[in-house]
Amino acid sequence: MTMRPSRAASNPLRPPCSATRKPRAARTRFESAPPRRTVSIPSALGAATLAALAVCIPSLSAAQEVGAAGMQAIEGYLSENAMQLLYVRDMDVGEFGRNEVRGGFFINEDRDLIGIADMMIDVGEPQRRPYWSLQAGPRAYGALMAVENQDVFSIGLGGTLSYFLGRNRATSLSVTAFYAPDIVTFGNADNIKDVTVRFETRLSETTQLFVGYRMFEFDLEIDREVDDHMHVGIRHEF
Repeated sequence: MTMRPSRAASNPLRPPCSATRKPRAARTRFESAPPRRTVSIPSALGAATLAALAVCIPSLSAAQEVGAAGMQAIEGYLSENAMQLLYVRDMDVGEFGRNEVRGGFFINEDRDLIGIADMMIDVGEPQRRPYWSLQAGPRAYGALMAVENQDVFSIGLGGTLSYFLGRNRATSLSVTAFYAPDIVTFGNADNIKDVTVRFETRLSETTQLFVGYRMFEFDLEIDREVDDHMHVGIRHEF
């Protein structure tokens, strides 16, 4: 029995297998490691937005439920050369309880456009004086006057004193007065005077009709009375 020589031994010119294997090319620095997983900025922002919405939406819903309990109303009047429209909301102002917050606009035939916002706090004692009511608070004016370069912004203080004709408070006579002095009046005016006398009666549980007179004046270089007429108006609660 003869031994068959191996292939490596039979072919002395052929190198061994380990010698014929090509050396593995060295990795470049760009191929040295697999690419890392990154989180894109849009996806991160989207996740943060969703988280913020998840936190805020219940809070907004709760705020809407609290505010829904308050009274809301629309109040407006027309005079010979002017009109005013206000949105009224009964809101909680902390230690003062629930009081009226109003905002709207006034415009006259001269195209004086005036934004108005105020908060009226009830400071009277209806239990002790059922025929009387007293409200006080600040009022802000932002006026775009028809006269060129005569814009005004001001914050005044004032209130409303009302006398009711009967314990059911269905009919009343009231005086409202606001005054904004020079120190808190910005623009071309020195002060603002706003006085209204009103007779008001209830038509239904949610609607009131009123007749009044208003003297509304801006102290410019030449005093400008933006309203000085009788008016008729209506207030509807919902």
